Amino acid sequence: MLTMHRFPPFFLLVVATVVTQAADPPSMQESPRLVSAKAAALGLEQLLDLAFERNPDLQAAQERIGQAEAQVAEAAAAFYPKLTGAVGYSYTNNPALAFSAIVSQRRYEPTMNINQPGFVENFRPELIGSMSLFRGGQDYYRKKAAELGVEAAELERSALHNRLAASVTAAYYAVLAAPKQVEAARHSLEAVDSELKNARILHNEGALLKSDVLSLEVRRSQARETELKALNAVELTRSGLRTLLGLDTSEALEVRESADKPYPSQQDNLSGLITQALVQRPEMQAAARQIEMREKEVRAEQGGHLPRVNAYAAYGINNRTPAFNFNNDNLTMGVNAEIDLFSGGATVARVAGAERKLAEAQAIRERTRLEIEDDVRKAQANLVEAQQRKEVAEAATHSAREALRLVREQYRAGAATVTRYLEAEADQAQSEIREVSANYDAKVATAFLQQAIGTWK
Repeated sequence: MLTMHRFPPFFLLVVATVVTQAADPPSMQESPRLVSAKAAALGLEQLLDLAFERNPDLQAAQERIGQAEAQVAEAAAAFYPKLTGAVGYSYTNNPALAFSAIVSQRRYEPTMNINQPGFVENFRPELIGSMSLFRGGQDYYRKKAAELGVEAAELERSALHNRLAASVTAAYYAVLAAPKQVEAARHSLEAVDSELKNARILHNEGALLKSDVLSLEVRRSQARETELKALNAVELTRSGLRTLLGLDTSEALEVRESADKPYPSQQDNLSGLITQALVQRPEMQAAARQIEMREKEVRAEQGGHLPRVNAYAAYGINNRTPAFNFNNDNLTMGVNAEIDLFSGGATVARVAGAERKLAEAQAIRERTRLEIEDDVRKAQANLVEAQQRKEVAEAATHSAREALRLVREQYRAGAATVTRYLEAEADQAQSEIREVSANYDAKVATAFLQQAIGTWK
């Protein structure tokens, strides 16, 4: 499905990526890149290389290319002669068949009673050769259609390559973001623990209400819950990345943050991006190949209305026993032509079916064009939103930290209530988590815009 939904929160995007890219367990065969994965942490480019090598979906796509190539070889076989070996045995007293066998065995004598030949045995080993000389262009167009099928399969693999690159990039940034969200959650928990410890001391001294202590304990539980969710997100994101890379649980995976690959600014030139996507996206090119392939199939079926011409030859030996007596060999060669004068409408129906497939391919190309344009529009809008959210989150975090510092001083001086402190602390914790997400969301949005225009084809 080409349509991209509205850019979701960061971890929902990761979960969606994991679900859509789930595949069968990978092969246990070692590779040079896998050895490097065990030896050192991998950056984004190395992860992409590993995914392109190990991902089961790409391997399956390569096998589909092989299937299409086999269909080309099968279609090309129609242009070569066909040689068949055969052996037959007959035992008959039918005068016509018996006389024919006697003559073929070189045993005819004028004194024979050809009306009452008795039972005659005939063994015939033979080689039969045939070759199609003309079939109304059916063989030619079917071969051309098969060749276009190979191109379409290669383009479909290229489209999968493009989607996989974007998914690995999203999973990579999710893996990097998750520990930072854990760190933010733990920072919040430590701050609440410190205030809770002071609050209990003040309560024991009679300087603080029990309700204030209980409020801090509730806030501590909330901070701990946030920490647990962040810890679980670490495992989920790493599992999702493993799936995309084709790694199982026994294979080590360490990730390091690498420098972001620079991309030209693409926020404003929407029409240019759409034009670029329509030229670059493999899905559009594959749809065009499908139309060409269906056109060749229509021509092939139309060839069924034309005559068919074949050449044939048969060389064999006729004997009363299975012995090879080459004195009794014979050769037959010839050419025949045939045409279907009436086939119950089968040829017309096949042509009509091929034309409907052509119309379907044309409709799919139009749908593909619309979906690619929609992908680009949504990806660009998501990138603009993500970059704006990043700026807002950074400013919010700065303000929340300063607000918490002031409120903490007021709270300890007795000028602010515990409720106000809890609000400030929660704002600061959430702003830090949002800043981490917004920072990586912007990078992921950039990756999905690159996918939308077909950068990784």
